Amino acid sequence: MVDELFEVFEELFERRNKKKKKEKEGKSGKGGNAAAPATPPIFCVDCGARNEGGARFCMECGALLPSPGEELRCLSCNAQLPLKAKFCPRCGAKAAV
Repeated sequence: MVDELFEVFEELFERRNKKKKKEKEGKSGKGGNAAAPATPPIFCVDCGARNEGGARFCMECGALLPSPGEELRCLSCNAQLPLKAKFCPRCGAKAAV
């Protein structure tokens, strides 16, 4: 039983060392573009705070952040609206929240 545990620990240490080695290669640039590209920051519509690219809620006020590429459209005329719009500037219809 002790021998089996020893083998398991050896395997775990080997995996850990391989992982560390890969991370070092990625940082030094030898591994190419192994890391995913950083997502751009998202600014809160309510308070204007800068948030991490993958955040769903604002770190300052807790408001729901817009998804990248998200746009608000008027239900009446299908015009694109600013995210903070309460009314459509084209037809005057109330914007759906």
